[in-house]
Amino acid sequence: MDELGVIFLVILFTIIVYPNFTFFKELKKIEKNHFKYKLIHFLMCLIFPCSIIFIVAAILSSPAFIDLLNLDIDTSTYTYRIIIGIIIFPLSIIINIYFTKFYLKRISKTKNEIELIGKE
Repeated sequence: MDELGVIFLVILFTIIVYPNFTFFKELKKIEKNHFKYKLIHFLMCLIFPCSIIFIVAAILSSPAFIDLLNLDIDTSTYTYRIIIGIIIFPLSIIINIYFTKFYLKRISKTKNEIELIGKE
Protein backbone atom coordinates (compact mmCIF):
# COMPACT_ATOMS: atom_id res chain seq x y z
CA MET A 1 0.00 0.00 0.00
CA ASP A 2 1.35 3.38 -0.92
CA GLU A 3 0.97 6.77 0.75
CA LEU A 4 -2.27 7.63 -1.04
CA GLY A 5 -3.84 4.38 0.14
CA VAL A 6 -2.90 5.20 3.73
CA ILE A 7 -4.43 8.68 3.37
CA PHE A 8 -7.63 7.15 1.97
CA LEU A 9 -7.81 4.68 4.87
CA VAL A 10 -7.37 7.49 7.41
CA ILE A 11 -10.14 9.49 5.72
CA LEU A 12 -12.41 6.43 5.65
CA PHE A 13 -11.69 5.77 9.33
CA THR A 14 -12.59 9.39 10.10
CA ILE A 15 -15.80 9.09 8.09
CA ILE A 16 -16.82 6.11 10.23
CA VAL A 17 -15.65 7.40 13.64
CA TYR A 18 -16.85 11.02 13.59
CA PRO A 19 -20.59 10.32 13.05
CA ASN A 20 -20.44 7.59 15.70
CA PHE A 21 -18.79 9.96 18.16
CA THR A 22 -21.44 12.62 17.60
CA PHE A 23 -24.20 10.01 17.76
CA PHE A 24 -23.00 8.65 21.11
CA LYS A 25 -22.68 12.18 22.48
CA GLU A 26 -26.20 13.13 21.38
CA LEU A 27 -27.62 9.80 22.56
CA LYS A 28 -26.54 10.67 26.09
CA LYS A 29 -28.57 13.89 25.89
CA ILE A 30 -31.82 12.11 25.04
CA GLU A 31 -31.30 9.57 27.81
CA LYS A 32 -31.55 6.53 25.59
CA ASN A 33 -28.43 4.48 25.84
CA HIS A 34 -29.52 1.20 24.34
CA PHE A 35 -26.93 -1.05 22.81
CA LYS A 36 -29.14 -1.82 19.81
CA TYR A 37 -29.23 1.85 18.75
CA LYS A 38 -25.46 2.06 18.91
CA LEU A 39 -24.99 -1.19 17.02
CA ILE A 40 -27.43 -0.28 14.25
CA HIS A 41 -25.86 3.15 13.82
CA PHE A 42 -22.34 1.75 13.75
CA LEU A 43 -23.26 -0.87 11.15
CA MET A 44 -24.99 1.70 8.98
CA CYS A 45 -21.95 3.98 9.21
CA LEU A 46 -19.93 1.07 7.87
CA ILE A 47 -22.41 0.05 5.18
CA PHE A 48 -23.06 3.50 3.67
CA PRO A 49 -19.44 4.45 2.87
CA CYS A 50 -18.57 0.97 1.67
CA SER A 51 -21.59 0.83 -0.63
CA ILE A 52 -20.87 4.31 -2.00
CA ILE A 53 -17.25 3.38 -2.63
CA PHE A 54 -18.28 0.20 -4.41
CA ILE A 55 -20.98 1.80 -6.56
CA VAL A 56 -19.01 4.88 -7.63
CA ALA A 57 -15.83 2.93 -8.29
CA ALA A 58 -17.76 0.35 -10.31
CA ILE A 59 -19.45 3.03 -12.39
CA LEU A 60 -16.30 5.07 -13.01
CA SER A 61 -14.20 2.05 -13.93
CA SER A 62 -16.79 0.31 -16.07
CA PRO A 63 -15.85 -0.10 -19.73
CA ALA A 64 -19.34 0.99 -20.84
CA PHE A 65 -19.00 4.34 -19.02
CA ILE A 66 -15.50 4.90 -20.38
CA ASP A 67 -16.62 4.08 -23.95
CA LEU A 68 -19.73 6.24 -23.61
CA LEU A 69 -17.69 9.33 -22.72
CA ASN A 70 -14.72 8.39 -24.95
CA LEU A 71 -12.31 8.70 -22.04
CA ASP A 72 -8.70 7.61 -22.12
CA ILE A 73 -8.15 6.82 -18.45
CA ASP A 74 -5.26 4.98 -16.85
CA THR A 75 -6.74 3.61 -13.62
CA SER A 76 -3.38 3.10 -11.96
CA THR A 77 -2.33 6.76 -11.82
CA TYR A 78 -2.50 8.98 -8.76
CA THR A 79 -4.68 11.48 -10.62
CA TYR A 80 -7.40 8.90 -11.24
CA ARG A 81 -7.30 7.73 -7.63
CA ILE A 82 -7.47 11.30 -6.30
CA ILE A 83 -10.45 12.09 -8.55
CA ILE A 84 -12.24 8.97 -7.31
CA GLY A 85 -11.48 10.01 -3.71
CA ILE A 86 -12.76 13.54 -4.31
CA ILE A 87 -16.03 12.09 -5.61
CA ILE A 88 -16.49 9.35 -3.00
CA PHE A 89 -15.46 10.87 0.33
CA PRO A 90 -17.67 13.98 0.38
CA LEU A 91 -20.68 11.83 -0.54
CA SER A 92 -19.88 9.42 2.28
CA ILE A 93 -19.44 12.21 4.81
CA ILE A 94 -22.70 13.91 3.87
CA ILE A 95 -24.70 10.68 3.90
CA ASN A 96 -23.30 9.58 7.27
CA ILE A 97 -23.96 12.95 8.92
CA TYR A 98 -27.52 13.15 7.58
CA PHE A 99 -28.19 9.55 8.59
CA THR A 100 -26.95 10.36 12.10
CA LYS A 101 -29.26 13.38 12.36
CA PHE A 102 -32.22 11.44 10.95
CA TYR A 103 -31.65 8.45 13.22
CA LEU A 104 -31.30 10.65 16.31
CA LYS A 105 -34.51 12.45 15.42
CA ARG A 106 -36.25 9.12 14.90
CA ILE A 107 -35.03 7.73 18.23
CA SER A 108 -35.76 10.84 20.26
CA LYS A 109 -39.41 11.06 19.29
CA THR A 110 -41.38 11.02 22.46
CA LYS A 111 -45.07 10.76 23.12
CA ASN A 112 -46.70 14.11 22.64
CA GLU A 113 -48.86 14.56 25.67
CA ILE A 114 -51.45 17.26 25.30
CA GLU A 115 -52.26 19.19 28.43
CA LEU A 116 -55.79 20.47 28.38
CA ILE A 117 -56.21 23.84 29.98
CA GLY A 118 -59.67 25.23 30.39
CA LYS A 119 -62.39 26.31 32.72
CA GLU A 120 -63.28 23.98 35.53
